[in-house]
Amino acid sequence: MRRPPGTPGGRFAGIRATRADRRGPRAVARHRRLRHGTSVGPASEDGNTIVEFVVLAAALLIPSLYLVLTLGSVQAAVFAADTIARDAARIHAVQADPDQAAMRTQQHAAMVLEDYRLDAGDVVEIRCSEDPCSSPGGSVRAQVRIPVPVPGLGPILGETGPVAVGASHAVQVDQYRADRAADR
Repeated sequence: MRRPPGTPGGRFAGIRATRADRRGPRAVARHRRLRHGTSVGPASEDGNTIVEFVVLAAALLIPSLYLVLTLGSVQAAVFAADTIARDAARIHAVQADPDQAAMRTQQHAAMVLEDYRLDAGDVVEIRCSEDPCSSPGGSVRAQVRIPVPVPGLGPILGETGPVAVGASHAVQVDQYRADRAADR
């Protein structure tokens, strides 16, 4: 038996379809809203998508931004520690006067810490295998430890924060180096 056009089959066999039913699901939803005066379905959430996006973006963006800032300050301290350790060992290996070497090392460390926007302090420890450090054939080892401040959590964690980075560098003093004091 053939059904007349516009009548659905199956369990709705006896119900005649309206013009809105034949146009698709959006037309059906619009027809129901207009007929009943209420919003039903996806159209009832108009405008909520923007609010949800803004809330989720803020909830995810703020912690991500904080993480990037924290990792950036830790990485800056790593670069500073490596530079200071390498240069301090070299200064002590080539400078004949230990007091002048210590002064140059402190000046250089302060300059590098300022460049990386870190607090200046006594961060370098020098160990020498010979006394004085620049003795031919000896070795000089510089160890640097820099406390890293965590942005925004200074009052809670203290000024230095929970992270400290370090670096060390060893330099062999040239064995065949001429004594500069004897040449003068």
